[in-house]
Amino acid sequence: MSRMSPDDHQRVLRIKQYVLARLRDELASSPRGGQARLAKRLGVSGAHLSNMLSPSPSRQPGEDFRRKVAAHWGVSYAQLEALALGEDAPDSMAKPLQRTPTIPPNLEATLLSYDWMAELPGELRELVRAQAQQHHTLLCVDYALDEWQRILTGLEREALGLVARMRSHSSIPASGIPERPTRKARKRA
Repeated sequence: MSRMSPDDHQRVLRIKQYVLARLRDELASSPRGGQARLAKRLGVSGAHLSNMLSPSPSRQPGEDFRRKVAAHWGVSYAQLEALALGEDAPDSMAKPLQRTPTIPPNLEATLLSYDWMAELPGELRELVRAQAQQHHTLLCVDYALDEWQRILTGLEREALGLVARMRSHSSIPASGIPERPTRKARKRA
């Protein structure tokens, strides 16, 4: 195993600093639990990530970790190095990879075959689909088909329950625009 030259050492140090600074910026605007979700996405423990991001870390981001972060950001490792060092991206990778939110295969299959309740309006079906995707985004798990079926059924029932509660507490005309409940109806609730 050969030792790193001082120039190579400086290069790697700059890449590490770039990765940590950018991760800190990313997490600064994330909601509560963002660091734990990121650790899960990267496949590292929350304690390991927390230690690296602390003001006085005892751990540094190794090459394997930096490669995981590059994939998380949707760039190749060579692109990450170029960004960190202020260099031009390699010719073979001149166009950065784009991260597009995708529906996991099992959720997509379940949505395609799902038998929606006729009472659920189309707008609420879209809401249920979006909630299922949000569930995947937050937990990073593509459940088995039967589990997605249970999740969708639960979300669909909640949506129908919301419609029923709105109708029972106020008179919703055929237009679908709810009216404010009367004072008497509010007292009963």
